[in-house]
Amino acid sequence: MSTITSIASAQQRHKDREMLGDIDKALQTNEETRQRLEAMRREVVNRLGLNKPDGPEVA
Repeated sequence: MSTITSIASAQQRHKDREMLGDIDKALQTNEETRQRLEAMRREVVNRLGLNKPDGPEVA
């Protein structure tokens, strides 16, 4: 019975390690996508001139 438990435990650990790797990859992909979207947003904001003050605070 101990051997069966050890095998099941090893199999579960293997599955958990694979899942952890998948999660890490997904997080990395998410971060890269987020950075690209932020860069795209900055470009659009700059093109629209939304980051330039246009009121009495203009120096």
